[in-house]
Amino acid sequence: MRSKMNTRMMLAFGGVITAFLVACSSATTPAAGPTPQIPPAVQPAPAPAVAPSPVATSATVTAIVPTVAPTTEPAPSPTEPAQQTQPTQAEPSPAAEGSATSFAWTIEDVGEGAKPAIALTDDGSAYVAYMLEAMPGFVKVARRDDSGWQTDTVEEGYFYGPLDLVSGPDDTIHLTYHDHEENQFQPDKGDVAYAVLENGEWSKENVFNNGHDGWDTRLFVDSNGNAHISAIDPEEFNGAGLEYYRQDSSGDWTVEQVGSGSITYKYATAVATDAQGNPHIAYYDQRGNDLALASRTDSGWEINTVDGDGSTGLFSALVIDASGRYHISYFEKETNSSGIVKYATKTANDSDWEIREVGPLDSLSFGFVGARNITSVAVDSSGNPWIAYTDEEVVNLAVWDGVEWQTSVVADSSDGSLGQIISLKLDGNDDPHLAYVEGASSRAADGVVKYATGERG
Repeated sequence: MRSKMNTRMMLAFGGVITAFLVACSSATTPAAGPTPQIPPAVQPAPAPAVAPSPVATSATVTAIVPTVAPTTEPAPSPTEPAQQTQPTQAEPSPAAEGSATSFAWTIEDVGEGAKPAIALTDDGSAYVAYMLEAMPGFVKVARRDDSGWQTDTVEEGYFYGPLDLVSGPDDTIHLTYHDHEENQFQPDKGDVAYAVLENGEWSKENVFNNGHDGWDTRLFVDSNGNAHISAIDPEEFNGAGLEYYRQDSSGDWTVEQVGSGSITYKYATAVATDAQGNPHIAYYDQRGNDLALASRTDSGWEINTVDGDGSTGLFSALVIDASGRYHISYFEKETNSSGIVKYATKTANDSDWEIREVGPLDSLSFGFVGARNITSVAVDSSGNPWIAYTDEEVVNLAVWDGVEWQTSVVADSSDGSLGQIISLKLDGNDDPHLAYVEGASSRAADGVVKYATGERG
């Protein structure tokens, strides 16, 4: 098995990101990169029905000058990059789908939309966020109570997902997504949007930064209630790549360029902090077709290769548990429609990653309307990982029992109408709660948002 580690110390220095007027990426076939184009003009959206007016906040920006690279789809069989250091890596466990775990699944309709994310409060209350990527579009959050789903419209306008939803201290609900900021696409405008639900009211702000950045946002909220967001300033708009957004206790934001180099959007980021408050971001490094982990140290950002075997690291999700162990789920592409879901883990003191194969996906499509966060990971009270993963035909849940993966089918679709996105959380009883989309595929971005919860049979 080929593996490699490329350790690069990158410091984020102050600077200005110059935004160039280039075109937006459009849908592509898996074999070729997207061809940028500016979307057609559209009519202005109606004013938000219930959301307060956005509050603009200025961000302290640390930036590097980007190096622009052409957009590419990940190759099924990448060529080995030259002059790379070969790491010593723990031998992966054999591939195992495992025997089926028995769950009784309850599945409900939440609403019509796309790209959902789920959050649970301490008492097990479920919230599901979803959106419509159109103009006019919306961002909505639904809360489940005894009478069903109660839905708030957070904002109406022109947005892009995936979005992410987190329950923070005191069960405060936090939300992030990408705001195009105009009624029609502008390549020099677009930022991270961040919203909070407190005392039944949503407040929303945009974290302003130069250029059209803040794509593929993921959110982590620390024990102090401060938000940490990972995102991409994409190469399609001459961006510098991976970004990190941090909110302090006064509500001010700092934005840092991590030093990934120029990369595209679409393949996900994931962020979490460790017990010392240091942020870590998992992402797909398209320069080497690797799963990479960027970690903030006292001297700056350090980037290490987690898995360099094949075209791997797409659609990652990251959890750092209470013991300091890292858990990353992700995807290795084998063909233009299939591949293997994988899992990487280690403690902070380990030098090597243990890598396990979880299970295959055989019906994927890539492009502007295509796969997004197709893996999601959670950790139960015993420290075992649970990984949900999906393509256009199936939603699976794999549970590590200490020896092998026990895999259950949550939903399937013989006509390939699942939306290639999944979000998983576990409640205090280690019961799984998932959000996904049915009726959406590479042919249509939106469908029916579904909520599934399972009890062991």
